[in-house]
Amino acid sequence: MPTEPADRGVGADAPLAADTPLGPDTPLGPDTVGLVEGICSTRAIRRYLDEPVPSRVLRDILFAATRAPSGSNRQPFRFLVLTDGPKAAAAKQVIAAGARAAWDAKRSMDGYDRGSGTDDRSPKAAMARTMEAYVDHLHEVPVMILPCLIRHRIANPVEGASIYPACQNLLLAARAYGYGGVMTSWNLMVDAELRTLLGIPDEVLIAAAISLGRPQGHHGPVRRRPLEELVYLDQWGTAAPFAIDPPGTRHTSAGPPVPRVDRSEGAT
Repeated sequence: MPTEPADRGVGADAPLAADTPLGPDTPLGPDTVGLVEGICSTRAIRRYLDEPVPSRVLRDILFAATRAPSGSNRQPFRFLVLTDGPKAAAAKQVIAAGARAAWDAKRSMDGYDRGSGTDDRSPKAAMARTMEAYVDHLHEVPVMILPCLIRHRIANPVEGASIYPACQNLLLAARAYGYGGVMTSWNLMVDAELRTLLGIPDEVLIAAAISLGRPQGHHGPVRRRPLEELVYLDQWGTAAPFAIDPPGTRHTSAGPPVPRVDRSEGAT
């Protein structure tokens, strides 16, 4: 019987064993999720089973995260991992309090309880339920990771290029090993409290808060706007003839209204 290639072993529905030993000679665990498949099916996971993430899995996920590019290969990213220690528990509570304040404000400002939000069957109402449950249980997530950026110059608009690719690597690796997560900005609400509690220097940017765990649900194809709305050729607003979604692609109406692009020949 043919065997799977070395990079295609245990996958999203068959996670690494929790008791797999971790040592200096422990190789990366295999996965069955191809690169493009993983990119196209890594959903935001906000509901987790009540089980820890094994150290072996954390190592593999964070190894993948730290393979990300950064300006001049300075590697200014650092990942502060919060699991089940006393400070971790306290930090999760702090982040959860910030999340509650932020979500309550967003729920009111964006009218989640008005219009289509009053219909339990609507996507808007479903999202409100998802977010409410996520915020209610945020302090219980198995792992919270704070991606941080050590600034070596004054803050600038492109500094995120040296931290956020690592965050995406982290989420893709979690998908590959049967886990999932979501990147949030709840930390911004409680930045000072987190710095004091965790000893994070002032010159370090806390770039996000990523919750992580075994999904209660599952990953699956992500929905985005039609490709032709998102890709232009040669000039703004001119559709690229190759910007055609593959068969079976499902779309979302989320996001600002996007005018249909001009596909006619010689469009200007």
